[in-house]
Amino acid sequence: MNAKTIGAFIASGLLGATFSRGEEELGEIIVVGNRIGRTWIDSAGTVLRRDYNQMLEEGTYDLAGFAKYDPTVSLPFDFASGDGAYAYGQSGYGSINIRGMEGNRITMELDGVRQPPQYVSTSFDMGSDDGAGGVGRDYFDPAMFDAVEVLKGGASALYGSDALGGVVSFTTPDPEHFLKERDYGALLRSQYYSVNESYSLLAGGAVRKGDTAFMLMGSWREGHENGNNGNIAPNPADFDSLSLLFKAEHRMDRHLFRLAVETFERDSFIDARSAAESSFVLFNDFVHNNQYLERQRVSAWWDYEPRRWLDEVKVHGYWQQSSSTSDSRSASKPIVIGGVPIPGTSITRQQSIEFDTDVLGLTTTAMKELGQGGRVVQQLLMGIDLSFEENENRFFRINNNLPSDRVSFSPTETLRAGVFVQDEFRIGDQWSFTPGVRFDWQSIKPRPSQGYLDRLNSLGNYGYAPPEDYDNLAISPRLTVSWKPRETVQWYATYAHGVRNPTAEELSMVFDHPPDGSNPAGSMTLPNSKLKEEKSDAFEIGVKTDSDVGRFQASAFHTRYDDFIENGHRTGDLTDDGRDILTTVNRGRADIYGFELGGLWNLGQWWSQAEGWQVGLSTGKSVGINRSDSTWLNTVEPWKSVASIGYDDPAGRFGARLTGVYTDEVTRVDDNTNQGDFYRPPAWFTLDLSAYWRPADTVIIHAGLNNIFDEKYWSWGSVRRGGGHLGGNSVSERSTAPGRNFSISLTKTF
Repeated sequence: MNAKTIGAFIASGLLGATFSRGEEELGEIIVVGNRIGRTWIDSAGTVLRRDYNQMLEEGTYDLAGFAKYDPTVSLPFDFASGDGAYAYGQSGYGSINIRGMEGNRITMELDGVRQPPQYVSTSFDMGSDDGAGGVGRDYFDPAMFDAVEVLKGGASALYGSDALGGVVSFTTPDPEHFLKERDYGALLRSQYYSVNESYSLLAGGAVRKGDTAFMLMGSWREGHENGNNGNIAPNPADFDSLSLLFKAEHRMDRHLFRLAVETFERDSFIDARSAAESSFVLFNDFVHNNQYLERQRVSAWWDYEPRRWLDEVKVHGYWQQSSSTSDSRSASKPIVIGGVPIPGTSITRQQSIEFDTDVLGLTTTAMKELGQGGRVVQQLLMGIDLSFEENENRFFRINNNLPSDRVSFSPTETLRAGVFVQDEFRIGDQWSFTPGVRFDWQSIKPRPSQGYLDRLNSLGNYGYAPPEDYDNLAISPRLTVSWKPRETVQWYATYAHGVRNPTAEELSMVFDHPPDGSNPAGSMTLPNSKLKEEKSDAFEIGVKTDSDVGRFQASAFHTRYDDFIENGHRTGDLTDDGRDILTTVNRGRADIYGFELGGLWNLGQWWSQAEGWQVGLSTGKSVGINRSDSTWLNTVEPWKSVASIGYDDPAGRFGARLTGVYTDEVTRVDDNTNQGDFYRPPAWFTLDLSAYWRPADTVIIHAGLNNIFDEKYWSWGSVRRGGGHLGGNSVSERSTAPGRNFSISLTKTF
């Protein structure tokens, strides 16, 4: 029986969403769905959750690890292609894909702080689906996460603009993570991953003195390129990162004060041999790229229980600075005739691209519960979000010692002000209705620098004026209706209206492209200040069950998207020298629909001799249609199914889990967004084994063996993004996913 047959057998059975160990506990709390803690069965919609234990057990070594076994969440990886002009193209994880939506249509938060946007303005692939321009959204070390929660579907009623396709919420540990009701506690963990020959060291601890606690935690990581499973070696790479987190908290009567200070930095280098060795001979000697990411944050919280007019008040103030710098050096060999190099025929290029995002914000929420007959019948949640953000880009290039300033969008200030209200009414013991609405004011004010104005003037105006101020008031309603015929079962239906305002760079983007196959004169991109918000209307129905036997959830969803913002749109106009004029427009309409099924069952509840054994089955499929062009959406991932069987020693001393993943072949593709036809990966199946052993109460060892069958496959989310000028034709043996690999970790607690 080959791997594909095994995968098809799994997909044909009873399928459902996978839940890992610990997630089946009845007391688990979900926050992202309502912005207040709810048990899993009472949380709104479909939520993926992974805590630090589950990520450790699954061998998570990078940002994508938390979604490894989810059928409708993925992280596309941008790898270096054969395009030497796109030296900065390997930006890693550019975004998170939820049911076919990704990029800036997904809100990402860390401890409630909005994370930097994905930038695309320096990309040669601006017309494609969210191709990143040298910087992604991966400013994290996964070892520092306490939990990751993903709310699937539109969530603008609670989270505002950018939550068009969903929300990803990362949280970091608090002192209690180490203390566990003691006065001190510490942890030391060492990890190794063969997939990229990386080492990781995590150390942390906390102390408590009376009502005050302090925590310090740090993670260091060093590694190389991700291995592949092809006949051509991957591009050599090196990286190292350091993440530090300090937290303090103090309790006083009905008050809780908390403080967090965090810093993260990552250095990486890639030798893009795929570009230097390709048939695209612009740079055939070498292409080298260095990238430096850094992020600093300060957060302060005040939680208060008034017990009179309100039950709970939370205030969160924060400041965050993040930046990405990409420095690349490229060169071509001189033309040789008769064994003699011809002077002036070689090309050298140096360029530096920087993106800076600073944000200052304040969030406050208040909650009031109203009771009758000793039980809660109404829960009112109100909140205000305020933030001020600054975005800036620098892009400097030197070609054969000729410098040029290529700044790609105007320095911009963005003010966001949101007010939201959510009210849950409970009728009897079975029905609840939860309407909500959010009002968002967003003001985007370009502050053109002289460098930007010079850049715009050098391209020529051609009727496209410098960027203007953008102001917009958006209203996002939401409604959830649920029916619980008994405590362990919930049926639900949700509607949510989503919005996404244009980004700072979409309003002021400028770019010029050299001659290519589509136009021998080349093209230029000019700004469009007349953009308006994107909109979505999302519907979902589903059922959840949660009992000692296990969990199950089934859902069906359909979302209509309007006024998609399209980068690199051809206006039909030409410059005086014949170049195409491109701009950014509201053009797209799309539909995404599909289903998810998921469950995890405890076999010991049916058969006492099977105590500790669990079976999980899952599947999820999305279909995306581009209504504007009557074709498919390339951002939608193929049908994915997962099955697992695991055992946990009732005493907690050891356990193991075998997990199989089957992904269907890619067939629904729009080749019009690419130069040439996209490569369509065939179906694939992988089998992973993870295990843990606790030789002592304070020592635990985790180990994993991934892709046991050494399956050779390509990930659609990566191959559709890695082309640059060459499009899908750059897909090769070099871009295969990793083959058989292993991981091991040792944790000591004190």
